[in-house]
Amino acid sequence: MLSLADEQVQAVIGRAVARAADLAADGELTAAVRAFAGFPFNDEELAVAEDAGYFEAAGRYVPKLLNLLQQAMNSEDRTADPTALAAIQTPVVVLLGTDTKPFFTASARHVAEHVPNARLREIAGVGHAAPLTHPEALAEAITECFTPAQR
Repeated sequence: MLSLADEQVQAVIGRAVARAADLAADGELTAAVRAFAGFPFNDEELAVAEDAGYFEAAGRYVPKLLNLLQQAMNSEDRTADPTALAAIQTPVVVLLGTDTKPFFTASARHVAEHVPNARLREIAGVGHAAPLTHPEALAEAITECFTPAQR
C-alpha cells in the first residue's frame, strides 16, 4: 500500500526506515524498532509499547522488517492495484482503528472499496497498535468477524 502514500508520507516512511536501518547497522535493534515505530504508532501507543517491553521483544525482527520494507519500496505495489484486489474472492474483514494515522485509514478504505467481498469494521478509539493498547476491543472485533460463520 506504500504507493497510496503521498510524497510527504513517503518521506516520513523513508526517514523512519533509514533511521531504523542506521541503528540496526550499529547493532542497536531495540532503538531501531523505536525509531521505526514512530511512523505507525501514535504517542499513546509508543508509551504502551515502551511499558510492555515491545521494543526489546521486537528487536530481533528488525532485519526482516527492513528487508520487507526495502522490497516494498523498490517494487511494483500490487497490493494497491484495484484489479488485483478485485480478483480476491474470499470474504475479507478490514479492521481499522478510528485513531490510526491517515495513511493507514486510506489504505484500509482502499482495500475495503476494491475487494468484492470486503467489509470494513472500525474499532472506536484505537490506533495502529491495537494488540498492545486495546487487546480486548481487538479480540471482540475479531470474534465478531467469525460469529456469523459459527451459526
